[in-house]
Amino acid sequence: MKTHCSRHQAAIVVFTLLVALPAQPFIRAEASPAEQREINRTLAQFRLARRDPQRRAEIVQDAITAGAAHVSALHDVIAREMHPQLTRYRNAFYQQAAQRAKGLIGKANLQEVAALRRNVLGLQHQPGFSKELIMREGEPALARLQEIFVVDRQEVLEASPSLQADRERLGELGSLWERCAVYLHEQLPDDEHKPAEAPNFERYLAGEEGMAAGLAAPMDPLTRQVLATNNRLGAQLEPEEGRAVLALNLTRNLLGLSALVIDPRLCAAARDHSQDMQAHNFFAHESPLPGKTTPWDRAKRFGTNASGENIAMGQRDGQAVNMAWFRSPGHHTNMLANHKRVGLGQAGAYFTQLFGK
Repeated sequence: MKTHCSRHQAAIVVFTLLVALPAQPFIRAEASPAEQREINRTLAQFRLARRDPQRRAEIVQDAITAGAAHVSALHDVIAREMHPQLTRYRNAFYQQAAQRAKGLIGKANLQEVAALRRNVLGLQHQPGFSKELIMREGEPALARLQEIFVVDRQEVLEASPSLQADRERLGELGSLWERCAVYLHEQLPDDEHKPAEAPNFERYLAGEEGMAAGLAAPMDPLTRQVLATNNRLGAQLEPEEGRAVLALNLTRNLLGLSALVIDPRLCAAARDHSQDMQAHNFFAHESPLPGKTTPWDRAKRFGTNASGENIAMGQRDGQAVNMAWFRSPGHHTNMLANHKRVGLGQAGAYFTQLFGK
């Protein structure tokens, strides 16, 4: 793990990597023109087979046989088709969770809450600040805050037959998403950079439910307003970009920190860097491309400025990326710092997160 520091506008700004450099590329899924035509044909067939689950499963298997470029493209199509369904499900889950969450704040021991927050926010100032310390002390404290302020997702689900039915319907596309995601995970170099857990749709859906319950947690009016603004701005983002921003803000809310508003310009700069890393086979904060050397250069190209940057490689789940950043000391410091704005950009399995004051 490497952490890089840079002075920018008279302030020390940390921007960190999720894995050490040099890193192997995730998947070189580039296609020749002829192969791209085959991929486009596969995607068209998949869309036409919307009402034929068996045919769709066959198309996924054919893509797996054809290789990573086919599976990567099909994975993205499935994710985009699933996104509106997941959004409706999350909204319905939130409505149910909000009803059950009433009164939670009145039961909270505010002294315990304050102590838990101090514990997490103080980790970065301890001499032995490390991933192990975060997992040993920070994660249990965060989990306890969730117990205090966030209604249990399983209780919400068990109390709602309609949510259970919606969940079951989501499983059809989810199983195809999982087959593609697991295949792509298997193509990663088998080294220390490979995520330990293979993608799993049940775990992904539990994450959606957890975030919906998190939205029903107590929060101050300004945080609620920022999240409402982000919900509108999030329509311009890729699904996992929006999920990563929401996961970050829900974490900050539990810790008593202000929510970060989405800056579309930072999103564009972040997405551009992720696309560059994917297209040019590098993984670093320092870009080899002219005019894009540093995060500050890249933000300036899109008409804004940045106060920090995190990057990640190997995940396609925005919530999972957020948790991985939380467990990594440099990222942890960055995501809980006194920023005001945030931008998220994804390209395949590359994520870039830019912060702004």
